[in-house]
Amino acid sequence: MADLDILRAASEACQGEDPVLRPGIIRFQLELKNASETARLHKDIKALLGSGRFSLAPLSSLLPTFQVLQFPGVARTIAPDRLFAIADALVDALDLVSCTPDIGSTLYAEPDARSLRGNAPESVALDAFCWSQAPAPRDPHWSVKAVRATEAWAISPKKGEGVIVAQPDTGVASHPDLDTEAIRFDLATDIISGDRDPTDPLDPTFANPGHGTATGSVVISRERGGMVGSAPAASLVPIRCTTDVKIFDGTPVAAAILHAVTAKADIITMSLGGIYSRSIGAAVGVAVDAGLIVLAAAGNCVGFVVYPASDDRVIGVAGVDANDKPWKGTSAGPSVTIAAPAENVYVARRTPLDGGVGTVSGGQGTSFAVATTAGVAALWISHFGRAKIRAEAKRRGVTVQELFRSALTTTARRPLRWNSWLYGAGVIDAAALLRLSLTKIPRASEPPIAPESVPDAPRNVAVAQVFAAAQGRGDGRTDWARFGAEATFLAADAWRRGDAGRSVLLESPARPMPSPGLATAAPAVLKRGLNYASTAPHILSPLPPPSPSRRQALTMIAPVRPGQESTLASARANLDGTGMRNLQDLVERALAQIEADSDTTLEASAARRDVINKTENVVRTLVTGGEAALSIEGRIVVEALIRLKGRPAFKINDGAISKAQAETTDWAAALFAAEPFLPALCATVGRIDLNGDHVGTGFICGPGLVTTNRHVAEAIADLVRGVDGVDRWFLRDNVSINFDDRGRGNEKRFRVREIVAAGSAHIGDSVDFAHLDMAILDVETENAKGKLPRPIGLIKDPEEARLSQDVAVLGYPARPDLGALDDPSGKETAETIGRRLAMIFGLDYGRKYFSPCIIDQPAGTVKGDGRSWIITHDATTLAGSSGSSVLRFTDGLPILGLHFAGRVMTANYAHSLAAIAQSGVLPAGLTGRLNWV
Repeated sequence: MADLDILRAASEACQGEDPVLRPGIIRFQLELKNASETARLHKDIKALLGSGRFSLAPLSSLLPTFQVLQFPGVARTIAPDRLFAIADALVDALDLVSCTPDIGSTLYAEPDARSLRGNAPESVALDAFCWSQAPAPRDPHWSVKAVRATEAWAISPKKGEGVIVAQPDTGVASHPDLDTEAIRFDLATDIISGDRDPTDPLDPTFANPGHGTATGSVVISRERGGMVGSAPAASLVPIRCTTDVKIFDGTPVAAAILHAVTAKADIITMSLGGIYSRSIGAAVGVAVDAGLIVLAAAGNCVGFVVYPASDDRVIGVAGVDANDKPWKGTSAGPSVTIAAPAENVYVARRTPLDGGVGTVSGGQGTSFAVATTAGVAALWISHFGRAKIRAEAKRRGVTVQELFRSALTTTARRPLRWNSWLYGAGVIDAAALLRLSLTKIPRASEPPIAPESVPDAPRNVAVAQVFAAAQGRGDGRTDWARFGAEATFLAADAWRRGDAGRSVLLESPARPMPSPGLATAAPAVLKRGLNYASTAPHILSPLPPPSPSRRQALTMIAPVRPGQESTLASARANLDGTGMRNLQDLVERALAQIEADSDTTLEASAARRDVINKTENVVRTLVTGGEAALSIEGRIVVEALIRLKGRPAFKINDGAISKAQAETTDWAAALFAAEPFLPALCATVGRIDLNGDHVGTGFICGPGLVTTNRHVAEAIADLVRGVDGVDRWFLRDNVSINFDDRGRGNEKRFRVREIVAAGSAHIGDSVDFAHLDMAILDVETENAKGKLPRPIGLIKDPEEARLSQDVAVLGYPARPDLGALDDPSGKETAETIGRRLAMIFGLDYGRKYFSPCIIDQPAGTVKGDGRSWIITHDATTLAGSSGSSVLRFTDGLPILGLHFAGRVMTANYAHSLAAIAQSGVLPAGLTGRLNWV
């Protein structure tokens, strides 16, 4: 079985029996049917893997049926769906209740990361839809006043004294507003390093350095500093269990919850979240039964409530702004209990580059809403007394958690037009909470039932239903204990692929597949959730950080006179006189040709006519005010004009392009000169498929060899790196490359046999110019219908890539990731731009396109490219054709580069093949087999 073969390879690479829950390694939570089975488990795993090279240890004595299987030193480079498939195989092989991998779930975005790191790329990508631009209130104490904590302090001067708040997070760093006297270092621990020191190292390579300091300050900072916590006399127990609150591993978080129980904390506050986890659920049960109050942030920037905030037993906290309106980025849904300030909450900051000097500034996120609420919980316990609260809960036959939840929701403030189904009972009111005596707290009511039509209800109700079912609220026909974590991962991933702008949070570049077990037993509620991905791309290109567009739109649109250099001044001059009329005539002819060649609708015809009607006004605005002066409709028209005239994308049919369409562009002469060589070139470029689904492009580079991107290789195969540093790739089932222009049929389909070599660094979803995003595949040289085409020549001279010149990109663009279509000005959503352009041009995805362009930044001129192996081009790549060839307009159309990433309206990136050969990153013996010219 391939899944267990991967685990055996991980065992071979394992570097000891270290039980510490270190981040980023291969790890599984094993849930036994009975604690007495622990003794036989090690023996069974050893027999299954054929090796004793693994670490097996109990999660905690508080949960004796949970064991942790991990492979120290083996990096988690395996895609989440493959990890779930391995877990599914282990359930059967070891007769388990459940097996859940730590996948690094990225549901919980952290928009405040840019403040924590200085300018985190992920926060920039999130700005458009969840970061509020509202200025922070001048009063640094506004958030504690908003929850009426200052009034509560007057009612009960104890201010949380004697109460212990445990905080699973990134640890804490020294800060003037986070007094050491407020921190219980004697009870603290570091789950992921295996010692008792919870200090946040503020490592700049981590995603959220300083996060625990910021959230902790919102709970317990003393009044004499630059800001104040909601419980300024309480104590904090920092539990370091993560380096990245958006990379959520269930095992260390569960261990952190259980540590809080053994430390006899009163409250657990979690500013993190992800997919459902059996071990976290079990740990939450232990904590609640032990009398602790457990709170979690509802989530940021994903809409639905993440786990564990979505757990019925946990108090989930959503976020509001200074005006009691829902914060722009808050998650929402019926599992939210209460809301608290989440926008411009003043926090104590430490960052890697602050020189050891802490600051105070406003932060955003439900991280701070839940921390504020935890402080209010401390005020409540301090005011009434731990013993009296527990006695009252016992008298009623409820937990302290249930008693507190009822008190919290009863006393909440309900702002005008408040939606309690989405944002909980209201905004927390600490003063009212303390005025409500324990005996007057009403019995808990049932959670609100969703009406058939809920105002402002999110589109992702289906995802929330999967999360609810996973926690035991399903129909009883599905083994949710076994499949709950995987189902929530799949449902969340599917929704994000179909939701504009949120692809930055995906765990895998390729659409994940259910494990064999779940595939045969997928419940209807999960199928509904998966429908969100029906129109999403199967693979996403890694996106570079946004940068200002380098293109001059006007020079791509304006008529060009023979022999004239295309400059901004000449473009303006050429639009005078008859120039504008000539442009309009060309646009009308080009759109008429598209209309004739495409399946069309009345809506598409209207969109094309709209471009014709608006051309003159939009171009006049572009001439006088530049792109910044354009409305969103104007931007769409400009982009359409560029694609019609200056940077077209031609459909390839039988190795040729439409001559009629070519004549309406600036590229007619070059295309007619290239015509004799085009069929041979097109024959060598194919669509890479996984189980028939399009995942990328590749081109023949040598006998039986195909070049593509490493991030495409990561989508079609899983990797285990051995102790010797050698990569072992495990190809997935049914990987092939199809050279048919439309990607149809099997006559030109050839099986991929293995990954021969690839750049050494994992690509994932981010661009690093120091990393080679290239892989070489071995493919079969014959199929039932014929032989693999002969390769086109690859340009060996690296100087060729150092020239600004005309080139073209040939590949199979996937359905575009909507996030890659964002308007760089931030004026409009990707959905508006992408769908309108697709309608105008009648775009078909997963088929072959030829896109002429220029190299606008030659090799050696791209900032940050220390190897001089990056070029940029301005082709219309239709949101990226991962693995496409970049070819020169010269005899034979030789291939100059490998396209690997792009952002529509901004820039496209490619590797110089010659520079790669010179770099020595790939084995010389392999590069010597390529077809250089």
